Formats: sequence, structure tokens, C-alpha cells
Amino acid sequence: MIHFTSLIQAAGLTPALSAYPFTSVLALLLIGGLVQQHMLNPEQIARDTMGFSTFLTGQIAGVDLPAWAFEGPFLFLIMLGVIYEWSSERSATAQEMMGFINRLIKTGAGFGVQYQMVNSQMDQILDLLAQTLPPDVVAALSTGVAVAAVAPIAAQPADGLAWLAQPIAVVWSSIVTVAIWIISGIRAAIIGLISLMDPGGHLGLLKLFSWGDGGWAITTTIVLIFFPLLALLLAGITVLGLWLIRRYFELRERKMMIACASCGGQMHPSALECPACRQPNQQPRMVGWIGQPRPEPVTDPAAHRVALIKHRRCPSCATRLKKRAVQQPCPACATVTFADVAQVNSFLRVLDRQLPRTLLISGLLGLVPIIGVVPAIIYYRLSLIASLQSYVPAGIGCFTNWILRIVAIFLIGMQSIPGIGAFAIPALCLINYTVHRQLVYGQAASKIRSAGVLAAPDGKPVSS
Repeated sequence: MIHFTSLIQAAGLTPALSAYPFTSVLALLLIGGLVQQHMLNPEQIARDTMGFSTFLTGQIAGVDLPAWAFEGPFLFLIMLGVIYEWSSERSATAQEMMGFINRLIKTGAGFGVQYQMVNSQMDQILDLLAQTLPPDVVAALSTGVAVAAVAPIAAQPADGLAWLAQPIAVVWSSIVTVAIWIISGIRAAIIGLISLMDPGGHLGLLKLFSWGDGGWAITTTIVLIFFPLLALLLAGITVLGLWLIRRYFELRERKMMIACASCGGQMHPSALECPACRQPNQQPRMVGWIGQPRPEPVTDPAAHRVALIKHRRCPSCATRLKKRAVQQPCPACATVTFADVAQVNSFLRVLDRQLPRTLLISGLLGLVPIIGVVPAIIYYRLSLIASLQSYVPAGIGCFTNWILRIVAIFLIGMQSIPGIGAFAIPALCLINYTVHRQLVYGQAASKIRSAGVLAAPDGKPVSS
């Protein structure tokens, strides 16, 4: 009996293509090459590993790959794609800058892979249609004329259905590609929520999600070659899992909300004002290290506004700010962040006061060879850099991060040098802080220049 193996495999590959399309193609090429060289036998592996499940292993047919897929130019392009997606997927800055373009690339690559997989077994699909459909329907499709009862066409009915090959391949590929676009959108929403929780990626939440997602994509790709129906089941589990993760983050944010005593609208517990009626929150709460409300009440509203800005929240209603820009209106109450010199000065001065302590603690941690480097870097990033990096535009931030990584490699390499190594981590902290502080100041200065007064880098207002 002939099965729709290629269609099952195409559907099973959907989640992998929505996350890591080039990596999935590379896995297909590696396994497909071993199969074509007779170093792997999909049917034998299926019988040896899952012989207890005839239903899952009865659909084995491998993956038919064209000869040009193993040629140098195509392999080179695939390797470039793999490098690109693994470097961009683990960077919050790259995700914000290339988010929509990444979805387009994944969708386009997904369509190409779907089309090739279905088209590679089109003869079998047409044969199955000719055997399954009633003879009069086959005759009508073959001649293009609807007839009541016509005898089957010659000895090869599928030959008359050859004109359906391209429409079937295009329509099926388009349907599954729409699914890729939808799934990649769910995934992009999750990445956006993670980026809001960890703006600079200093906690490694996005990298952790990326590594897990990439590993799962490779796993499902390998599974679908040998167990297409099992891969289809895993694909469904993957989509459900992504949807549940997104729902969890959304519900988590919603559950934190409280009702305004004046209008009854929903607002964040750390808000100073209700975003709907702009009435003061009678009992605002301190904001935590990932933006969550803490049980302690706010005692200094001015300091609390700065704390909200540090956590990329509106200084008025505590709503998360979605853009990486110094000056932006709040999506809930339209309050503009860094609208004047006073806000810029207050924000920078608070960070300036934290700098000496951060240099001391990161320096002490850096005294421990090798082991102390990671906690020292994480500490100064969370203490200072994350607050500034949240307001550096993605394009500028991506270039700056690569330059600072080169500097970091050089300074970390000097850590083991006696007499000099003790200053390596504090120097790295100071360089990162100075660069990001100047970037934020520069962006703020350009936005408020029309007001006639600028904030100098040292925090003192000067006339323009």
C-alpha cells in the first residue's frame, strides 16, 4: 500500500522550519546522504527501534533529495544560513532588529523545502489518487470534462493526472507555509515577552529558549525521516507547547494587575497612576529585578519613577515599554519617557551613584581566576548595563555589542596576568558603562534638542 509519506513529513517538519529552517535542511542532507550511501536503512532502523508500533513505523520511506542538494554551492548557502540563524536567534538585539525579516526568511525557506519534499514523491501521490478515486472521476480529471461513467484510462491512469502535479505541490506547500508563518508568529511573541523580561539578554533567558528550541528542531527533523507519523505527533505537541508558553506569560502579566480605586480599570501594582483615569495609585508597590511587583510600598515616588524606567516600564503607569528607544510614548497612558532634561539627569545620576559599588563588587569577583569572570560580568550587566541597553536602538546596539565583545575578549585574556588582571573586569565594566551611557545621552540629546536645553554627559544641564 502506498502512503502519503511526503505529505506527512512536510507537515511534521512545520515547527522545525518555523524556528530553524536552515538547520533542519542541513539535518535532512546529513541523514539523506547517509541513506543514499547505504550507510543507513530507515526501514531496518524503524523495525529495530520501534517494532512494537506498526502504526508508527509502517509509513517509512526516507526523504528523497535531489542531486543538486549535495553540491558545493547549495551546501555553502545552507551553512551560511545555519550560522546566521544560530547567531541571530540567541541575541535579543538581533531579534528586535530583524524580527519581521526573520519571519519572511523562515517562511520563504519553508515553502521551498515543502515544495521539494512533496514534489519528490509526486509520482506516488498521483498513483494513489488514480487508485483511490472512482474511475469516472479519474477520467473526468484526465480529460478535463465531467462525464458520468467512463472506463479507466488505459493501463496507467496516473499518466492522465500529471497536470495535477504542480497544483498539488503548490497548494499543499502554501497551506503548510501558512502554518509556518502562524507558528513563527507565536514563537516571535514568546521571544518578545522574554526580551521584555530580560532586555539585554544578561540573564540568558533568550539563549536558553533558543538552545532548547534549536535542539528540539533538530530532534523532530531526524525523527520525521524514520517515523513520519511520530514526527507529526511531535509537531502537534510543539505547537501546543509554544501556545501554552505564550498563554502563560500573558496570564502571568494579567494576574499581577489590580483594579483602580477610582475607575475600576486594570493597572500594574507598581503604577503611580492609573493609565485610564490618571488618578494616583493609593498603595503603589516597589518594582522587582525583572519588573514584577514587590510587597514593599513605595516611599519615594521620584526614586520609584527612575526604578520603573530602569526596568523598561512607564514611569507613570508601569506598563512595559515595547520599543528600544530613549523617547517613546507609553502604549497605555501615552506618557513620554525622557521627555525633558530632568528625567535624563535623574536617571543618569542614579546609575552614576551605583557605579563605584558595582566596580568594587565586580572587581572582587574578578579576582577569582576563570570562575569569577562569569558572575562578575553578569553582576555589572544587571546592575548598570541592562538599564541603559534597554533604550539603545537595536541597530546601534547590535554594532556596539560586537565591538564590546572584542574588547571583552582582550581584557578577559589579561585577567591571569599578575598585577594587571585584577583591573581587567572593572575596566571592562567601566568601558561598557561609559559607552552605553554616552549612547543613551546622545539619543536623548537629539530628541530634546528642540527644547533648547541639553543634558551633559556629567548630568549637569547646559544650554545648547
